Amino acid sequence: MNNPTIYSDGVVNSIQDSPLRVQNKILGALKNMGGAENTVRVDAPVGVTATAGQVLTANTSRKFLTIQNVGTSKVYLRFGSAPAIGGTQYFSYILAPASGQDEGDGGAMTLDGYTGSVWGVCATGKSSTVTATDFN
Repeated sequence: MNNPTIYSDGVVNSIQDSPLRVQNKILGALKNMGGAENTVRVDAPVGVTATAGQVLTANTSRKFLTIQNVGTSKVYLRFGSAPAIGGTQYFSYILAPASGQDEGDGGAMTLDGYTGSVWGVCATGKSSTVTATDFN
């Protein structure tokens, strides 16, 4: 930024008004971007075991979803139907385990526009917990 643009009403006030006017222009632009309000429909921890189960049900009004693994085992996710990790491999995504239970550093994903169900499973003899949030 060798030649920054200074916004002002005149020469006298150009230095004093510049930061405030720039801030107001930025805030005005953000306000007018047309963003929609989002509400949380589901926000809960879900246990995932070696038996595949739904992490989130289908939701036709969903705008986006987030899922994070807060447990200590890998979680295999599949969109629309149950994942399989035995002889056949049917999964869409793997969430890495956290370093410890509820440490917050496990694998996470955010997906926009998907309205179907999300299923999860862990390897045989393993279990984990994911936090799933569904935004409408």
